[in-house]
Amino acid sequence: MHAWDPAARAPAVAVVPVPALPPPTPRATEPHVPPSDSPVLSLLRRVHERHRLDATGAVATYIPELARADPSWFGIVVATVDGAVYEIGDTRIPFTIQSMAKPLTYAAILDRLGPAAVRARIGVEPTGDAFNAISLGAGTGMPLNPMVNAGAITAVGLMPETSIGDTGISRVDGLVASLGRFAGRDLDLDESVYVSERDTGHRNRAIAHLLRGTGAIADDPDGVVDAYFKVCAVSVTARDLALVAATLANGGRHPLTGELAASDATVRDTLSVMATCGMYDGAGEWMYEVGLPAKSGVSGGIFAVLPGQLGIGVWSPPLDGRGNSVRGVAVCRDFARELDLHLVRGARPPSPVRTRGSVASLPSKRSRGAHERERISSDGERSLVIELQGSLGFVAAETLAREALPTDGAADAVVVDLRRVQSVDPAVAGLLADLVAALGGRGAAVAWSGTGPHGEVLSLVDDALTERRLAPPRRFAELDLALEWAEDVVLSRFRGPAKDARPTRLHVPLEEHPAFAGLDTAVVDCLKGVMERRQFHAGDALVRHGEAADELFVITGGKLSVWVPVGASDTRRLATLEAGQLVGELAFLGRERRTADVYCDTEVEAWVLTTDAFDELARSDPTTTTVFLATLLRIVSGIARRMTAEVAHLAS
Repeated sequence: MHAWDPAARAPAVAVVPVPALPPPTPRATEPHVPPSDSPVLSLLRRVHERHRLDATGAVATYIPELARADPSWFGIVVATVDGAVYEIGDTRIPFTIQSMAKPLTYAAILDRLGPAAVRARIGVEPTGDAFNAISLGAGTGMPLNPMVNAGAITAVGLMPETSIGDTGISRVDGLVASLGRFAGRDLDLDESVYVSERDTGHRNRAIAHLLRGTGAIADDPDGVVDAYFKVCAVSVTARDLALVAATLANGGRHPLTGELAASDATVRDTLSVMATCGMYDGAGEWMYEVGLPAKSGVSGGIFAVLPGQLGIGVWSPPLDGRGNSVRGVAVCRDFARELDLHLVRGARPPSPVRTRGSVASLPSKRSRGAHERERISSDGERSLVIELQGSLGFVAAETLAREALPTDGAADAVVVDLRRVQSVDPAVAGLLADLVAALGGRGAAVAWSGTGPHGEVLSLVDDALTERRLAPPRRFAELDLALEWAEDVVLSRFRGPAKDARPTRLHVPLEEHPAFAGLDTAVVDCLKGVMERRQFHAGDALVRHGEAADELFVITGGKLSVWVPVGASDTRRLATLEAGQLVGELAFLGRERRTADVYCDTEVEAWVLTTDAFDELARSDPTTTTVFLATLLRIVSGIARRMTAEVAHLAS
């Protein structure tokens, strides 16, 4: 090793005044407490159980206090950028942060000094060496990156020993406070681990003196390395690690406290170095297989970051030959493979929910009687309609699960609309199956809509449910069909007074049809005398688009669907009609051509009034036709009001 001339090799670092630490920011968001049947928790349980009995690896012993760790300790935590925290196992047992402090220390000095000053003392190149290797840049004598011990000791040395001014914050206190902002709480020093590391850390002490000799650090090397030992001995939990990772994923802002732990530019630089250097001499293999910026520590912790989406924290003391947690590496590898979280996979929107409502606010276009409309309006909040967008991967599925599974309670019917989803990742099929199972366990019926392009992945969901002897969700090509299904579920489980819970009527006598109810018997008999009673089979076309509107259909039995043309070759379902409805009233009144196709979904009974018969009746009995026209106009007015309300809702 050459002796370096600090004056010639190391540019001066401008130390700016250290500002007083800001007061704690009030908590901005309470953490989402997942229900016990959350599919994300189910996933964590499976992964935890899969690796719980892995007996490979050994607890670190070169720091004697670390050798006291129980090899069976094992915790997994996932935290999202919008404040959901999922944890399983030993997630609240404290351990020391060790090398996982390195990226956070690096972030602290980047924010304080700026990247140019820091890059003058610490490089960003992977070493391919072990974490405690004595490896410095040729020609500079500076550490190659901040994730090895030499770089981390240099980073600690770049933090002023005390602030300028009256604040009197020490180097260690400033760094510990910075770590606390990433974790979202005040952190403490584990004195016993610090003393153990201080008394045995001769190699790190030698590295510090070497760095002083090359000019990488300017202060007393014993003081700098002592501060380094203290920072490594800060006590954290697996939950803290996940929230640290989520803070980095969130551009430096803690997802629960709302406090800014680092600037966005600093987070970008920190994650870049973590991606290439965070896992020591296994960094390349890690990035290839897992694909997430990560940092490990010899206490058994690993935290990994999926930028813009989530953070993962795993803790299990037994280490592999590279000093990384055996179970931690396995868990992160499983997550990356099973959920396709690899960073290079491409950007995915963090917020996939486009709209969230119920059939009370978003009813189907099925024409229903007044009593059913009232029931849907009053009890429809027992349904849930979630419209998704973008790509449905793990983060989107987690958000969907959180929306569909409140901490307590459940909807009677849940519709998940996939019309605006470009792709569904096969990796989340198991998670979606867990969600459907959890909803079913709460008594909810589930349906997908807009399923056309996603049938292959949804079949994987169905297969997973069938293996558990659970019924797969219903599938509907269009949202409106799913809304009608959800309304039927709500109506079948109506919780109102018994006197109001009248069942849907499959047949309505002509005299009780809304178009005739309230008319004098003589008027009804007169109209009935000029009408023809007809029967239609399922699949029959009652009317077709473009035909002359020379008949009015008074439906007294069965169910029909109204379809309108969309473009040159496609059609869309507009409404569902049933006994007690009319077909063709607008075209009949205006003597226009049909604007839609109407098909019979079931056997249908209808009384038909032709325009010729009506015109003949108008000549012979104008009073009857005037009364009947007034009734038709009242029905049309009601339809127009409902359509206006629906358009107003969609516009809002």
